[in-house]
Amino acid sequence: MEEGNEKAAHLKREISLLGSFSMGFADVGADVFVAIGLVATYAAGFSPLAFLLASICYITTGLVYSELTTLYPYAGGAQIYGMRAKGDLIGFLAGWAIMLDYVLDIGLFSIASAGYLSFLLPQVSSEINLFSFKVNSIGLTAFLIVISLIIINILGIRESSLLNQMLVVSTLAIEVIVLFLGFLFVFNLEKFIVNFSQFGSPFKHPEVFYVGFSDLKTENMVYGVTLAMSSFIGIESIAQAAEETKNPARHIPKAFKSSIVAVVFFTLSFSILGLGVLGWKGLSKAVYNPIAQITVMVPGLGWFLSKIVALVAFAICIVSTNTGVIGVSRVTYSMSKYSLFPSWFSKLHRVRATPVRSIIIFGFIGGLLAFIGKIEFVASLYNYGAILSYVFVNFSHIALRKIDREAYKPWKTPLNVRLGDREISITALMGLTSTLTMFTLILMYHPDGRLLGTCWMAVGTLVYILLRKHLGLPVTGRFSAEKVKPSIPMLNTGVYLDPVTPFKTVVETISAKLEKMNNLYLLAVVDPGEMGISGFKQLEETKRDLEKSTFKVCRELRRRGYSCTYEVTVGETSKELLKLSDKHELDTVAFISKYKRRHVKGKRGKFVELMKKVKTLHLTPVS
Repeated sequence: MEEGNEKAAHLKREISLLGSFSMGFADVGADVFVAIGLVATYAAGFSPLAFLLASICYITTGLVYSELTTLYPYAGGAQIYGMRAKGDLIGFLAGWAIMLDYVLDIGLFSIASAGYLSFLLPQVSSEINLFSFKVNSIGLTAFLIVISLIIINILGIRESSLLNQMLVVSTLAIEVIVLFLGFLFVFNLEKFIVNFSQFGSPFKHPEVFYVGFSDLKTENMVYGVTLAMSSFIGIESIAQAAEETKNPARHIPKAFKSSIVAVVFFTLSFSILGLGVLGWKGLSKAVYNPIAQITVMVPGLGWFLSKIVALVAFAICIVSTNTGVIGVSRVTYSMSKYSLFPSWFSKLHRVRATPVRSIIIFGFIGGLLAFIGKIEFVASLYNYGAILSYVFVNFSHIALRKIDREAYKPWKTPLNVRLGDREISITALMGLTSTLTMFTLILMYHPDGRLLGTCWMAVGTLVYILLRKHLGLPVTGRFSAEKVKPSIPMLNTGVYLDPVTPFKTVVETISAKLEKMNNLYLLAVVDPGEMGISGFKQLEETKRDLEKSTFKVCRELRRRGYSCTYEVTVGETSKELLKLSDKHELDTVAFISKYKRRHVKGKRGKFVELMKKVKTLHLTPVS
């Protein structure tokens, strides 16, 4: 790619609020289709409790991500936060850890997709001879799925995001139907109670590294908790696409919070339903397609509905695989852009503006993992990189509250305390404590993760050191970190101009009450009914006079450093403001008046529909 074209190419903002939510829900929400069988294998009847304990890491880290992503809306996520907080080396380690997670995500969920496909087409689960070698058909199918997704992602993020949205909406609908029918017709309370009394599996599992600190059941339960965390991995996908999300300050916090609520609800609900329908042993046997096996038990509709569930599970696991391809390519792109990884990976396709080299190479590595076709092996590695990166994220949040304490934060985590001139997030402290605990347990109980995960981090660190020496850059320090600054997003703010409010009052009020981070849209409406206009000539004169005064206000605000545009329309005020709000994707609509007028704040006021869609702000006039 020529230098000029490379400079012109950049990631495009093409992801909507639904697209952002879909990435978070798809990457995490798909986990339940795999995890409830895996967790029941080890935690037995206590699997709902295992999910509940693991959700602490997910909820706290998700809220921390929400604040950091709106403050630093760049591709890279954990890598960006670690780099800004503690320098280039920490940024690399955080990014390299999350890369491992995404590569394993591709492998794990492509295998899960093939597993649910085997429920529809049993021949998929057989072995075939390929060049005189016996090949697992599930692994081969998973590999072909990954190759297809690589091609889609090369086409562009818009196409990839639209695929996510369509499949996520259908998945949510099917999950609600299955839960409703399952609890209504199939759930057996007595069976649930009997199974729930079984604390931990009584069997010894060869893949578990028993440390001997307690009895067999307890250690299996602890191992189950570490696997339950795999049901809550992927929330960072929203952050990876922040640079391509429309209006990130407004949409990203909503996407994070919605994903957290939806995922925790569905995970706990299906875990409880599974115990009351199949029991923990039945869930364990159905490890490749547990939700479909639950649905089979619904009387009358079971067989037909289970096929639909298997199809939807197949689709949502594809979406999660797709999110892994998106995520690994974006974090690799970001790391190479900041000289933490070879710059060769930062090149974008000159037409599609996608990091095509990263998509192909790391997507293919994930495809090779999928080819193995062993879901237990990939799942045992999956948590290592994600939890390590979550440790870095929570730690970085605590440090960044001091480093960038003056930066404007569009959204902040709940539960904050002030110590002197510094604000500490209790949410981040809880996140750091829970993720450190979880990572310690993973090191203790997962021998494959401990060995291969540590090797991945060691090899990556060596590559980083050699690259920095080659570039003549310090291994530690903040050379790249200084390129990352808090982003103060422009908030789209509409200001309703009452025709009777004087020009000077409007200008002085806006200057005193609204900061220059507000991208102003002056909204003036000629409402014939409200203004008592009866004839066309009077209407035209009123509109012309209002356009002149609005233009003068906007010109003066621009002179004072604001970004300002204006629009004058004719119609019913409330309806026109709704139209303009949708047209400009407004974050806020401000009203300048001496008193909070009843029609602005009342539940029956004429602007009630506007208030449901956008925040309204009352500005007391400054004379």
